[in-house]
Amino acid sequence: MKKLILLFTFLFTLSSSFIACRDNVEEAEPIPEYDTEIEPIDDEVVINGFEDYDLDDDGLWDSDEFGEAYDEDWTVWDVDDDTYLDDNEFYTTYYGWVDTDDDDLIDEDEWNEGYTNLYGDYAAVGDFGDYDLDDDGFLDEDEWYEGWSDSDWFNDYDLDDDGLVDNDEWDDGLFGLWDEDDDGYWDEDEYNAYTVYYDTW
Repeated sequence: MKKLILLFTFLFTLSSSFIACRDNVEEAEPIPEYDTEIEPIDDEVVINGFEDYDLDDDGLWDSDEFGEAYDEDWTVWDVDDDTYLDDNEFYTTYYGWVDTDDDDLIDEDEWNEGYTNLYGDYAAVGDFGDYDLDDDGFLDEDEWYEGWSDSDWFNDYDLDDDGLVDNDEWDDGLFGLWDEDDDGYWDEDEYNAYTVYYDTW
């Protein structure tokens, strides 16, 4: 009987200590508003093909046809649904796009692929190490934002210089990335170059 009482006393003391320790643990900081993984959507444009969005059947896409095709993508970028992108939303979504393996980090291979396809014209230098501030071989979202915050990348989308990018400005900017000959149109080859990149997601 004495052993049983001692056992109960020990268990009560142990559970009390656990509860006391648990109550002293500080609550975790809330996740920042935009510090979330961006899930790519199913791209209906890739699925449906070039001709379905060539609305005037001239064998080319202009910026308006592109905008019609990509209205759904806008909702992925506009995280807070306020009809505009600030620079945080802009860079965070591009971060999710370049992070092709969805591990919330960008390694040097992902950096090089993005440099070739997306932001080569905006990088002050192409060296991954200049953006990897802690030299751990990866870019986290803070390093990514820090690296781009002084560049012209967001500003070139913000055509009216109001510090925000609306849907039309976004359409024009993204359209221009894949308009390789800068003639104001996508032909089918330029469309195919886009689909090849998109399918690496």
